[in-house]
Order: sequence, then structure tokens, then C-alpha cells
Amino acid sequence: MAVAEGTETNGTGANGTEETPVQYEPVGTICDVRSLYQTKPDENDETSWSKEMPTDLPEPAEDAESAQYVLLVRKKKCYDGRKSLQIHSIVIQSEPLKKFLGKALGNYPGVTTSLERLEFEAPFKPIVHRWEDITKAREVEEDPTTKAHVDLFYKIMSEELKEVIDRMKDLVANGVIAFDLVWCIMEPEDVVISSRGGSLRAYQFSSLNSTQCGWEASVNYVEFDGTDFGFQSTEFAIDTFTGTVPITSLPLFPLKHLKDQEAIHAMLIARGKRWEEHKGYHYKAYEGPAMSRTMDERTGKEKETKYFVKSRVIIDAEGYNIFHPSTSVFTSIEIGKGLESDEQRLFATPWLHGYSLKDKEWLMFHLEMTKDIEWDDDAFKSLVLPQEQEHLKDVILAVAKAQSKKLDAFDDVVQGKGRGIIMQLSGPPGVGKTLTAESVAEVMKVPLYVMSAGDLGMNADSVENSLKNILRMVPKWGAVLLLDEADVFMETRAATDLARNELVSIFLRMLEYYEGILFLTTNRAENIDPAFESRIHLSLHYKDLDSKSRRHIWAQFLGRSAKTDTFTDEQLDQVAEVALNGRQIKNVIKTAGLLAWAQDGNLKYEHIRTVLALRDLPK
Repeated sequence: MAVAEGTETNGTGANGTEETPVQYEPVGTICDVRSLYQTKPDENDETSWSKEMPTDLPEPAEDAESAQYVLLVRKKKCYDGRKSLQIHSIVIQSEPLKKFLGKALGNYPGVTTSLERLEFEAPFKPIVHRWEDITKAREVEEDPTTKAHVDLFYKIMSEELKEVIDRMKDLVANGVIAFDLVWCIMEPEDVVISSRGGSLRAYQFSSLNSTQCGWEASVNYVEFDGTDFGFQSTEFAIDTFTGTVPITSLPLFPLKHLKDQEAIHAMLIARGKRWEEHKGYHYKAYEGPAMSRTMDERTGKEKETKYFVKSRVIIDAEGYNIFHPSTSVFTSIEIGKGLESDEQRLFATPWLHGYSLKDKEWLMFHLEMTKDIEWDDDAFKSLVLPQEQEHLKDVILAVAKAQSKKLDAFDDVVQGKGRGIIMQLSGPPGVGKTLTAESVAEVMKVPLYVMSAGDLGMNADSVENSLKNILRMVPKWGAVLLLDEADVFMETRAATDLARNELVSIFLRMLEYYEGILFLTTNRAENIDPAFESRIHLSLHYKDLDSKSRRHIWAQFLGRSAKTDTFTDEQLDQVAEVALNGRQIKNVIKTAGLLAWAQDGNLKYEHIRTVLALRDLPK
């Protein structure tokens, strides 16, 4: 076997000459163990390792002799001025006592009483939490051996825990708690309540850890990740306080300390059932607080931003994860496709993940603020077009409905291309182009996603990424897509404007693979790039409103206005002669309504005339 030359020598020989170096075996080849021993701390409280065994080793405390006893009680010095020693930990060695504690402690999380070595450490949380159960079980124990072992255990624990248990009982009886005993009322897997975020909700308590500022409580709740339900964890801080405070004033406290706990328990389960029903995709009306979660680049932690949302929203946790990946929804322990018990529904979060169509933001919405949409069944009827174009309304609606129900199975030669329906609406402002798309979506009872050039930006990469997400997102919801004032993406390309040419090319390419319903509105149809002609399925040009159309719009808007006096036919005829578009008519009525409100009266013809005069328009 090869050997390695070491740096040590055998010293100096009798004749004064150095002996040959010690020869060592190759690294890791001797089949044996070399023990090293930690040295005592030096003046800097640092330790090292030595080959020499310490000479002051204590005798092992646990051996065959100590194994004879029912209990091993480890004690340490106490410096609180009330006693010299306190129990550090206790080891249960009696099998009858282990079986007794197995029944008395029940399924206390984290405790397995059948272990060969069953040990509890101060502050003995399982024993404190289940002291009443232990006491009752002791009173009815009939086996003499078990009874003797239990009595011994009970005597020792009573002496050690008497002060804590008596204080806890006194505090709880008065509905209050001291900071140092908060852990006494927090039992693992307890139902705990918090109103953080302004909404009462339940959590499953997990653990309580001491921090520099107080306690940090870890809890679990049920979340939906777009595919499965599962548990997610969060933390609550309980800051240090002096004296006592009401238990129900803590940021987190057990449900059993509420007087109306049964009613709250039932309410939370019912809410959990409603929340469970929102899995998948849902289109709702929403008015109330919402939250946005983003990643703080400085701290690397999530931060919450509060919003007030009044919009139609799309509840879609799967979409939230796809299009808002920085704070995606995840679960640590999956439950499955549905909640199987009321206990799981009790811990359900009241927040839903989705998208606000008005705010164009992925947000969290509170379940209680979501409502069914009140559809305007007359929306399409209220769309006013010149008489010779009225029949086009039926054409638009028929094509949109057919596409929505996938009645057209036609596909392009290249699979996936040309499967959408693109309708171009052109004409001057205020003649009903945008209202057409809005009305179609309302009648079909599907979302309307409105975007403009400003939403997409003017940078080629930004436009492509935004379009890619939108054109993927909208068909998923079965929504109608409206690109309002799309001229910048549709105008004829020119050799002198390479940047805009790139935008047009990107837009054309993305449209090839769009599978939904798209409305494009433009005020300059004559400038559209020829390449769009092959991609547009239906092209409609809206004319300026005539007096008959304007009269119809005046009548509709006035009919919808609250506190409005009746207008005569003559008055309607007169205002219809003013050359306004639909948007301008709406603005005049709104301004006149504010004028009427300031004068504490109903909207009258005189208010309309006043506003028209201010616009300096011909009468």
C-alpha cells in the first residue's frame, strides 16, 4: 500500500541527527474512528477541538439505574427569587403513564405519546393546554398501577405549573390576558379569529414564537390556486403590552372567547361555501375595497396596496397566476378540487383573485362586495343609427353570437389562424361606434375588455407583450374585445416611419391568431393599411347623426335622468336640431342636471337651453 509522508518526525537521535519523517496512510483509508473533543472556552469565549479527552467529564446521568423510575425530572437553577430550582424538562418512562397521557392529551399536535422516549420541556404547553382533561382523566382512572404513576406525575406538574394555571384561569375568567401568558390561550389547531383587513375571518392556529417586539403567531387558512384548494400560511404580530388587555382585543384570539361564537362559526362556514362556489371563472359587479399585492424590490417581501374599485370584475385565480406571476397564489398542502368539510370552509379566505376591467389591474376582491350583474337588456335597442343603417345592428349581433357559440368551425390552412371575428367600425366621434361594442357585450352577457393605444404603449416590445397577454386572456373569458381609436396601429405603412411600421406589423401578426370577437374603431377609415382588408370580417361606416337620430338619443338620455320634468315634443324637436353627436348630448344633459341640482330643482328645458347657449352652438 502506498503511504504519505507526514510533517512530523520521531525527533532527534542519540547522535544528534534527525530521524526520518513519520509515514501516514493515504487519506480516508484506515477503517476506524478518530474522536476529537471540544476544549473549554478561552478568554474570548471561543472553543476549539483537541485529540485529548477532557479529564473533568461528568458521569452520565441516565443509565440502567435511572431507567427504573417512572419519571426523570431535570432541574436547573432558578433566579426569579421565589425558588432555588425549576424544572427544565421531564422524561416519561412508565408505559402505563404514556398510555394514560395518550388518552388525556388526545390528538394534541406534535405529541406522540407512544415514543420510547417521551419528553416534555418547559413551559410544558401540551400539559397546560390539556390540564383540565388530565385532571378529569386522573379522577376516573381505576387501574392501581396507572393511578399511582399518574398521581406522581400530577403532583410534580401541579407544583411546577400551579402559578401559571391559576393565573391563566383567573385572567380568562375575567376575559383578559397578560402578555407573558398569551401562549396559554393559543392551542395548536385551535380556531382563531381576526378582523385584520376589516373583515372577520377564521384561521387554524399553528404556533407562537417569541420575538424582540412580542409574539409572532403562525396560522393557516384555505386558499384556491386556480386548480386545487389547499392550505396557505401567514403571520400575525402581537406586540408587547403591559398589564392586561381584553382577549378579544388581541390581533388574533380563539373563537371560543366570543360570546356569540356559534353564530359567527355558522356565518363563516356559510361564507366559505359561497367562496368555494367562485372557483373557476366568474363575471361579477363589484363596489368596495380591493387589494393589490406586489413584490417590494428593496425588502424582497410582498407589499399590499389598497384600492377602491367600482367596476365589473372577472374572478379568475388561474388567470391571476398566469398574468400576475410575481405574487401568484400557491398552497402548501393541497386539499383537492373541492372542500370536503365545514371545517375546511370555516378557514376559507374571504378574498378572491381576479381582474378589474375598469382599472385594468389584477387585484384581490372581497367576497362580500361581489354581486351579480344587473344586465341592461335594452342596451342594444338603445343604440341609435340612421334609419338606413338600422338593419346593421342585427347583422353585428348575429355574427357576434355565432362566434361566441363557435358555430363557425372554419379554420385556416395553418391550424389556429383566422379563428376570430374582427369587425371594424369607422366614422366620426360620438355616432355609436364604442356603444356598439358595449351593447353587443351587454346583450350577450359577457365581459367587455376595452383597450386603447395608450394602454399598449408605443414601444414595439411593450406593444407585443401587452397584446400577447390580452389576446390570450380575453378569449379565455369569452369576452368581447374593443380596441378604441386603433388608427395608430392600422394606418398605411410608409417608408419614412419605420417605428410605426413595426407596430402595424406586430398588430397584424397578432390578429392572425386571435380567437375571439374584436371590435376596432377608427375615425380615419380611408387611411387604413390594405393588409387589414383581408383580416377584417365586417366593416361598417357610421354616418353623422341626423335630426331624427338625435331626437331619439335626447329622449333616451332624458328618460334615464332622475328628477327630470317632462319635455314636450316641440322642445325635443328644437334640441334635436342642434348638430351634436351622442357623446355631446350626454354631456349637455349631465351638465344641465348639475345646474338643476345646484338650484334645488328638477332638470328642465331651461337648464338644457342654458348649457347649449354656453357651448355657443347654433340653435
